[in-house]
Amino acid sequence: SRPTTGPARAGRRRAGARDSLGPAPDGRWAWLTPLGTEPIRLTPDNVRATMSVRWLGGMMVRGRFTDVSGVIHLPTDDDDTVAVTVEIRADSVRTGISLRDRHLRGPLFLDAVRHPVITFRGGDVMRLPTHIAVPGSLTIRGVTRTEELRCQIGDPSPRRDLFADVTLSRRAYNVGVPTGLRRLDPLFVVIGDEVRISVRVTL
Repeated sequence: SRPTTGPARAGRRRAGARDSLGPAPDGRWAWLTPLGTEPIRLTPDNVRATMSVRWLGGMMVRGRFTDVSGVIHLPTDDDDTVAVTVEIRADSVRTGISLRDRHLRGPLFLDAVRHPVITFRGGDVMRLPTHIAVPGSLTIRGVTRTEELRCQIGDPSPRRDLFADVTLSRRAYNVGVPTGLRRLDPLFVVIGDEVRISVRVTL
């Protein structure tokens, strides 16, 4: 199912929160003012999600996910908060080599038939000196772990972009982790454990 807005957003506001057209310039969320207060819808038209992993210890294998959806709820006043939902269709992975794509969609990797959606849900943001941290729950292959997106707000030139990166352990999500005699297959030995996922949202 696609992320929706409605009562869930209203429920994020504490009792007594005042009505406002936007965050006060000197308020808690003033640094988010360039993004406005309207929810940012994520679609394949305005989102580019890529992944990269090392192969044979040096060569970098890159790919992308072509079907991404979600929503970023922005605060409307100091009593509000930020909520992020991102859904990626696992079978939309593309690396430019069809055989490799079939392996990635298959049961030993993303298992897209049984686990069709990769999901990230975050309910808070932290402004740090070097980046914006968005902690949340990432679910891949039915395994849910806490991960942290490292985000940046780009300059408007001419359109503003949002950038998010996360580096995770594929083995922690049972991606490409064979059992039995398949553990001896050199295919799985040469694939690096760290996978970097990068998302770019054009506003």
